[in-house]
Order: sequence, then C-alpha cells, then structure tokens
Amino acid sequence: MRPKISCSTVIWVALVGCHLFVISQVQYAFSQLETRSDITTQLRTYRAQLAADGTQVTIRLKLAKLYLQIEAYTEAVGEYRQVITALEVNDVPKSAASPRNPDISAAYHGLGLAYAGLEKFDDAIAAYQRAIASAPDSAYTYAALGSAYANIHRYAEALEAYKIAVALDADDKMIHHQLGNVYSKRGEHAAAIRHQRQAVALAPRFGAAHYQLGLLYAHEKRWDDAITAYRTAYQQDPTLVEALYNLAQAYRRIGDTTAAREQMERFQERKAVLDPLHQLRGALQRTQDPTERAQILTNIGRRYLKDGNYEKAVWEYQKALAMNPQLAPAYNGIGIAYTMLEKYSEAIDAQQKALALQPDFVEAHAGLGLAYLKQNRAEPALKHYRQAVALDPQFLEAHQKIAMILLNLGSYAAAVETYQKIIALKPDEAEAYHNLGLCYAHQARADSDTGQQLAPNLTAAALTALEKAVDLSSQSLTQSPFLVETYYLIGELQASKGDFRKAEKAYLASKLPKAYHALAQLSAKKADTEPSVTLETARRYAQQAIDLDPSVASYYNTLALIEFRQGDYRRAEKAIRKALELEPNNQNYQQGLKQISGKLAEE
Repeated sequence: MRPKISCSTVIWVALVGCHLFVISQVQYAFSQLETRSDITTQLRTYRAQLAADGTQVTIRLKLAKLYLQIEAYTEAVGEYRQVITALEVNDVPKSAASPRNPDISAAYHGLGLAYAGLEKFDDAIAAYQRAIASAPDSAYTYAALGSAYANIHRYAEALEAYKIAVALDADDKMIHHQLGNVYSKRGEHAAAIRHQRQAVALAPRFGAAHYQLGLLYAHEKRWDDAITAYRTAYQQDPTLVEALYNLAQAYRRIGDTTAAREQMERFQERKAVLDPLHQLRGALQRTQDPTERAQILTNIGRRYLKDGNYEKAVWEYQKALAMNPQLAPAYNGIGIAYTMLEKYSEAIDAQQKALALQPDFVEAHAGLGLAYLKQNRAEPALKHYRQAVALDPQFLEAHQKIAMILLNLGSYAAAVETYQKIIALKPDEAEAYHNLGLCYAHQARADSDTGQQLAPNLTAAALTALEKAVDLSSQSLTQSPFLVETYYLIGELQASKGDFRKAEKAYLASKLPKAYHALAQLSAKKADTEPSVTLETARRYAQQAIDLDPSVASYYNTLALIEFRQGDYRRAEKAIRKALELEPNNQNYQQGLKQISGKLAEE
C-alpha cells in the first residue's frame, strides 16, 4: 500500500512557503536592521523614544521593521499606518514630477509585508501597489506583489508582477524561485524549470529551488534527475522532509524498492520529529495575542534546542522575549543554546537574567552550572548545580553533574554519596552503578598508593557496584558504551585480589587493548605459579593488545619482556626497538635494548 503524506504536512508546507517569502522580503528591504541579539534592547529603546516624542517617523519606521522581523505583524501594521499618516500629511508634491519621500514607499512595502504575514492578501496587494506608485523601480516590491497574488491564486497577475521584478533584478535567487513556482502553477513547466535552474545557479545551496526542480522533473518522468534534485534539496535544507517522501516515490517509480523503503522510513522518522514544530507554527499563525505568541515562540525555541539547531533556537527565544521580556524560560533556553555554541559569556548573562526574573528557577541554576562546566570551571559549576538540587532534590541530571565533577576532582567519598542519591532516585541507572564502582576502586587504589593493602571492604563494594552495572546493562536492548570499562575495572579488581580466572574472564569481556595488555602482564606474573598459565599465553595476549592498538609503546615493551623470558632474543629486540620508535627517549626501553643486545652478543 502506498504511504501518503498527511494533509497537515502539505498545509504547513504551503504556509511556510508564504512566510519564508515574507521573512526574505524583510531581509532584502531592511538589511540595516540591528543584530538579532540586540532586538529586545532596541525595542525598549524605540518605545521609550516614541513615548517621549511620538512624531519621530524614523524611529517609528525602525520599530515597525523590528516588529516585522519578530513576526509581530499586528503591531507592525499599527506602526506602519502611523508612519504613513504622518508622512502623507507632510508630503504634498508641488508638481507631478516632484519626487516623493522615499520613506512612504518603504512604509507601504512594510505594511504589505505585515498584511501578508497576517494572510490578509488583498490588503497586502493594495499596500504594495501604493508602494510601487511611489517607487516604481523596486524589484522586491513587485516580487512581494507577485507573492500576494499567488497566495490567492491570481496567477496571471502574479506572473506579470514577477516578470517586472526579474527584469529589475535578474540576479535575485528568490525572485527566480517564486517566478518558477508561478509558472509551475500555470502548467508552464519548461519556464518553471528554467527559473528554478537560474535560482540554483545563483545560489547552489538553495534547497527549496532544488525541491521544486525535483517536482518538475518528476512531472516529466525524469526520475534520475528528480532523485538528484530531491537528494540535494534535503541535504541543503533538512526541514524539507517532503523531499524524502518524494524521493521514496521516485525510487519506487524506477523499481528500486529497497531505496524507496529506506527513504520512506527516513521521511517517517524526520516527520515525527518535525510535526510538533509544524503544529506550533500553525498555532502561531492562528493567534495574534502577544502573550500567547511569546509562549508559542518559546516552545518553538525549545524544539530547535532539543534538535540541536542552536542558532535557530536563540532566534526564536529572542523573538519571544521581544514580545514578552518577562519570560524567564526563554532566557534559560538562550543560555543553554549559547553554551552549546561555546558562547559562554552570553550564556551566563542569559541565565543570570532568567534568575533575576525568577530567583528560584532550577533550570537556570543548572544552566549556569553547565556553562561553567563546559569551561572546566569546576567550583562555580558545582555551586550552581548544588543550588539546583537544593531547590529540587529530585533533579536527577543536576545530581549526575555534581557526581561527575566530584569524581573528576578526586573527591571520591563525596562522589559516592551523590551516586547513592542518584541510585535512590533511579535504581535501574546502570551508569550510576558503574561510576559508583569506579569511585570505590579509586578509594581502594588510594589506600594502596599510601602503602596500605587494598581495603577489602572497598574492593568488595566496587565489585558489587560494577557487577550490578553489568547486570542492568545486560537487560538493555543496546550495549551501554561504558560497559567495556566496567569489565576492565572488574578485571583490575579481581587481579588485585589474586583471582586470575575471574580477572581473565572480565578482561576478555572488555576486549579493550589495555585489557589484553593487563592480561599479558598478569599471565607473565602467574606463569611460574599457575600450571595452566604459560609465557606463551602471556605473549599471545600482548600481541592481541598490539594488534588492537599498535600505537602504544608499553605494549611492545611488555611483549619484549615476555620474549626475553622465553629466550627469543631476536623477537625481543624487534619488539623493544618498536617501543623505542614510539618513545625514543624512554630510558627503561633503552636499558632493555642494551640487555637484549648483550644476550644476542653471547649467542
């Protein structure tokens, strides 16, 4: 049965196409806008200036442009209307040839964009026409007019507007793309292909144009070309999930059912991720209430944050704050995004703003902890994570970060207490048991380093925790990434207890190069006392360590020692020379070579 793309996805694609055009027009017309990071400050400044003197047309134009940029279309309409009223009262041409104030055209153009954002396309058309009457050489205004006509299916008028736009600016990718779309709607596929190709020639990374080319090629049953276009579209713009759907259909058409199934699975997977975002965008379109829009934008920002699109997350959060500066979660989201972008001073500033609005905001304290942790500033990170768990003792992630910091600082006793809290909160947390065992092992090793015998109680506690980690991991469908280290640690501890067989079993389960190396050393040590353990066993393990990682000098040194004990001095020499190649200044290896050379001289 042929899978179908949902109607909601199709509708969303259509809506986004319209609003992408509005946003692109904002970028074209208002390239002098302030940077995104300064939007909330600029809004406060402009509002204050207008409160002091409402006649400042230039300031009101800037405010209106900022409203457009944050998609506050209702507010933008209000500001542009005030600008137009003020300008037209004072702009009475002395003659028909007299130039008009250029701000009038800009204001009408902006008003049209705001109406388009509100999907009031008839009003947008009227505004664009007034803009053109004042400035008839603006390619972008004609393109905006064409877009408005296209959105209400008046394709003949749209085509005329776009033709003028492309004549005025033949080097604009978006104009060619939109003109190609109109030709496609009219069934003029050759012209549509020509303009989409021109769009990608001007901007090879323009995903939407590649996607439209895919649709056009598919209409002509040029399946190989369609496949290439769809693939390129998705590579350049991963939000174009419909490209995956159509790619699957194209593969099905050429009989490649395996590729069709793979692409359909990718489509379903990505669609499941993006559907909530699409739904939020739809909700944003359905309301013009600033408070509601700010909350929706915050949720959109959170979605981008979760998906790893940190720049987009920052932008959506900033738009939310422009509409509602009291949204502490938006500052928190910005802080996390900036942390992931390694912009730590901005991240800390954002989290501090969140805390200024909401002093008991647990996530903001954790966000500060993360920002400091990423900079390897353990003490302030520890302070803020501890504040987070003081406010919310059930905050598992903060406990995990505290434990990790303490473990890295060598505060093993405190780390043990924290891991025990984590296990109390989440008894099936295998990694917590692994790290608990690691802490106990470090404590036991510390006793050994001070000349004490390995504390039996600490060793036993470590083994109990590590074996619990193994048990819990075995119940998982996927192998835990830390499990190889768990086995290695068990091997180390069993070796310290003198239990060769249990140590060997654990080392072999680890399969790490260092585990085979440890086995080689342990086997060489036990060769004189354990009848079933020979130097050949030790040699074999040393060689396995080298095979797995030939870049470690100590592995070759261990092999050389074993070969020396076996009396094979030439192989011992070969191994020790390899160790010296890797570490030429190692005096132990140099001394080893002298001893081996002496034995060779005696032969």
